[in-house]
Amino acid sequence: MKKFVNAEEGAIIYGISKSRIIVIAREAGAVYKVGNSALINTELFEKYLEQFREPARELPKHTWNKLKEMTNTPKTGENS
Repeated sequence: MKKFVNAEEGAIIYGISKSRIIVIAREAGAVYKVGNSALINTELFEKYLEQFREPARELPKHTWNKLKEMTNTPKTGENS
């Protein structure tokens, strides 16, 4: 991955809006002004994002049961 991206590339990479990535990148201190352009340092940006990481949680039992039902049910149109 590139070390520096513009806001449009960053929005695509991280799946958030262009305006939101600029706000977060500024908070992270990851914006570099080059002439009329602004570049985002992806290493600093990702390091900042790690602060907001939530621990993984187990899926509720009803979700597991539903997933099991979906995988055990034969699909229509399949020959046995």
